[in-house]
Amino acid sequence: MRLEFLSLRPASGWPNAAPDPGGSASWLERLGAFVRAVGIVAACVLIPAQILVSLSYLVGRRIFNVPVTPLQELEWHFFFTLVFLTLGAALLADRHVRIDILRARLGERARAYIEIAGFVFALLPAAASLIYFGGQFAWESYLTGENSRAALGLPWRWIVKSMIPVGGLLLLAAGLVLTARNLSILRESRP
Repeated sequence: MRLEFLSLRPASGWPNAAPDPGGSASWLERLGAFVRAVGIVAACVLIPAQILVSLSYLVGRRIFNVPVTPLQELEWHFFFTLVFLTLGAALLADRHVRIDILRARLGERARAYIEIAGFVFALLPAAASLIYFGGQFAWESYLTGENSRAALGLPWRWIVKSMIPVGGLLLLAAGLVLTARNLSILRESRP
């Protein structure tokens, strides 16, 4: 089994642009590598941490019969953070959900047009909403000093809520990288 998702290189089938020192391709490739690296680091840190917290929660609750509310909330926080920090990496690795019934039958140019339209009409508004509304959500949580509603719950709820706009930024960055690549495909394959 190949662990292709751990690679900082684009998924197979992507166009390999020639190096453009200091040009737009260069900074877009660095942006894509950054988004992938954030996703990889988040997965490598948070998945084992979530497993350990889950095991601790299970042992504490079932064997020692101790209050484990903080562990239960920490498990939720780790999962939430993992999802938002890996959204962009999943998009770049082409591991997101898509309907390939029609797309698989289309040519490279048609697929590039569909990807660009998907960015403009779906991903861009979704990422902008995550950034704007998620940012407000996290900021209000910070200003009010929001804590868990549970008596033994975790404080500083704004930290986990701040993952919403961060995830939106990573998703937007991944979408920009893919859109630039698709525009490159359209330029290179002119009829």
